[in-house]
Amino acid sequence: MTRNLLLTPSLLPLTSLRLGRLTTSLTTPHLDYHDPPSPSLQTTTTTLQTSYNSTHHSSTSRTLTTQLTTLLSTSFSKRLKTTIQITSPEAKTYYLQNSPQYFHSALQNPETRRWIERTVDEGETVYLITGYHTLLDAEISSLASTGRSRGGELTAPVSLALNASGIVLPFADILDVKVGGELGSDEGGAKMFTAVGEQVFAMQVQRVRVRWLRKGDEGVVLERRVRWERFERGRDSGSGEGMGEDCITTRNRSPEGNQSCIGCVYLAVTAGTST
Repeated sequence: MTRNLLLTPSLLPLTSLRLGRLTTSLTTPHLDYHDPPSPSLQTTTTTLQTSYNSTHHSSTSRTLTTQLTTLLSTSFSKRLKTTIQITSPEAKTYYLQNSPQYFHSALQNPETRRWIERTVDEGETVYLITGYHTLLDAEISSLASTGRSRGGELTAPVSLALNASGIVLPFADILDVKVGGELGSDEGGAKMFTAVGEQVFAMQVQRVRVRWLRKGDEGVVLERRVRWERFERGRDSGSGEGMGEDCITTRNRSPEGNQSCIGCVYLAVTAGTST
């Protein structure tokens, strides 16, 4: 159970992705991807923040109740709570400027267009990487606890037995006997480590769609909606990925005293999406 309990927060090396890359995975963008030839008009923007500190809380639960018969009922529940704390002396954000124009230029390359159409035809989803956040020498700690419980209730219908034998009593249902029980278990753990050097902890993407009934540039389009994917949350929770509510608080100010854009981005994304 411990193997599935502890989250394994992991950051990606800076060399595992680049701006303008087409990939099929939001968690492993370095496994199945295509790098279009870089157009001469490609421009990027970099921002710098210092003294980065963030906390991520997550809570998920699942409950199943069954009424097998009028005599027997059962219930099962599973809970997971996690907290991830990140501190770093320096955080950077890299953006690809004018991503629609970049994507239009990339489509002029026949190899890029063929890769997109073949990948979508195979049932994969294609994303364009338009930004990412990095941390320098980040210290990461994660706490996780999980709980399971199961219970049941058995009813002995004395009133039905009396009625079947011809004995009619007022308020006979108060004689019915019910026996119930519940069994539960809880487990918790912690993990701490330092990610040496500059590593990626979040990636911004836009989805690519193929319209098979249209030709030319109208057949392959880039969605306007932007999506952020965090890597440090881990994937091996073993229960309910994509469930629960996220609460993220950040404390990160630039040398000029302005509030960091990283915290603002995450608060906005958490409130606007269901992960």
